[in-house]
Amino acid sequence: MTMLDDRQTAAPWPTAYPQGYAVVDVETTGLARDDRIVSAAVYRLDALGNVEDHWYTLVNPERDPGPVWIHGLTSDVLEGAPLFPEVAAELSARLADRVLVAHNAAFDWSMIAREYARASVVAPVEQRLCTIALAKELRLPLPNHKLASLAAHFGVVQQHAHHALDDARVLAEAFRPSLHAAARGGVRLPLLECRPLTEWSDSPVAPRVGYQPARQPNSWRPSRKRPACPYPNPGRYEKEKPLKQGMRVAF
Repeated sequence: MTMLDDRQTAAPWPTAYPQGYAVVDVETTGLARDDRIVSAAVYRLDALGNVEDHWYTLVNPERDPGPVWIHGLTSDVLEGAPLFPEVAAELSARLADRVLVAHNAAFDWSMIAREYARASVVAPVEQRLCTIALAKELRLPLPNHKLASLAAHFGVVQQHAHHALDDARVLAEAFRPSLHAAARGGVRLPLLECRPLTEWSDSPVAPRVGYQPARQPNSWRPSRKRPACPYPNPGRYEKEKPLKQGMRVAF
């Protein structure tokens, strides 16, 4: 009997567990709050973690694609890709009525929520589940909490790291045995509420002197936006080689 066999779950399936999941991965132009999504993938799973279907899209970020050496998506590749508002409806159909599952889910959810806010659309996500948090709940003997380590633990072969579709596939395959292990052990899933952003502004208005605006609990406004770099990022700096136009340097 393999780990992936449903019969391993001897106890009745927990009635409190969700009825469906959307395993998500997004690649982005960076990690900051004003960065954009360049690709997204969703694997839809049923209540037992079985794959129903999958979907993938490129997204034109309308700016420099950022760390090309990580996600491999250049400006030329993304130039003809759809804008986020053009894929929002399809993404919504795949997220609706499901728990969003991601590795470091806080990041994926925050990027998705901001894109929806820019498009003036509410993301149809009410709860998220982070597979890092679930691995900790299960006390899996992992050397670290990287996706590659979780995949290796369950014997899942990663073919193309940092490609949204393959990362989502790997996570879906690793999530299923994690879900069954949680069900067997009576583990409460680490579900968190997702609060969609309700407003967006690329050009915050400076407040009047002495005026303190009330904070909106479900909203977020970005910091001052830097102009997009006109040069594509050529990749990592190589020791003893000269800097190249477009490299990002931090002091």
